[in-house]
Amino acid sequence: MNQNILQTIRHSALANRVIRIIYREKDGTSEGWRYIEPYSFSYDNGEDGLFAWDRSKNGIRRFSFERIEIAEMTGEQFVPRYTIQIR
Repeated sequence: MNQNILQTIRHSALANRVIRIIYREKDGTSEGWRYIEPYSFSYDNGEDGLFAWDRSKNGIRRFSFERIEIAEMTGEQFVPRYTIQIR
């Protein structure tokens, strides 16, 4: 797991800031920048992940840490839709 990406997610969650990520799908493709609101970490079938609101999909998605290639905190704040469980 990339510690810089993990720290970016933590800082963004604490500040209620939107994150932009480059995410590689299972088939190796990428949709380009995706803007997400981080809510909680998950561990499923031996894989660490992140539950976040994906603004382009208009819904909660689970992102595998292994497939997040870039994560950057933006200057945009969000009003939480759910309780943020990241500390």
